[in-house]
Amino acid sequence: MHVILRFLEEFDIVFSNATLHWLSDHPPVLEGIERCLVKGGRVVIQMGGKGNADKIFNVLGVVVDNSRWKNYFDNFSFTYGFFDTPEYRQLLVDVGLVPVRAELIPKDMTYPCREDFAGWIRTTWLQWLSRLPESEKQVFIEALIDEYLATSPADTDGVIHIGMMRLEVEAKKEV
Repeated sequence: MHVILRFLEEFDIVFSNATLHWLSDHPPVLEGIERCLVKGGRVVIQMGGKGNADKIFNVLGVVVDNSRWKNYFDNFSFTYGFFDTPEYRQLLVDVGLVPVRAELIPKDMTYPCREDFAGWIRTTWLQWLSRLPESEKQVFIEALIDEYLATSPADTDGVIHIGMMRLEVEAKKEV
């Protein structure tokens, strides 16, 4: 299902923060943004970029491939859109926007304890957790955390680090 932005040259600026990476199909969104901007209008986007949370996603692949979990993920598809800068610049150009800046910025996301890390998984990994029976969700989260910490242990203060990659984009509509 596509949601179409029905505005026509009504906004000077469009801003999106930490949202668009949840979608893999960005051209329809960017087309809508281009249509709703006035001439000379700007778009500023920040989202997960290529390489975002790579270590945890690699670990997730190991966990879901385990025989205990594998059947829950039959026909599962990854729906995030993590783009690199040249790729995103081209998406902007393709819809008629002029790229001003596109930059991948590393970010160290930290969790002071295992419980906080589990909270992040519980609240943002819904497309995986929704496939599990309620009785298995916490067990799955614990398995994911155990596997992650086996490859990326907490630091000496017990803080858990997740390497994130943010894509920041600025573009404008030609005058």
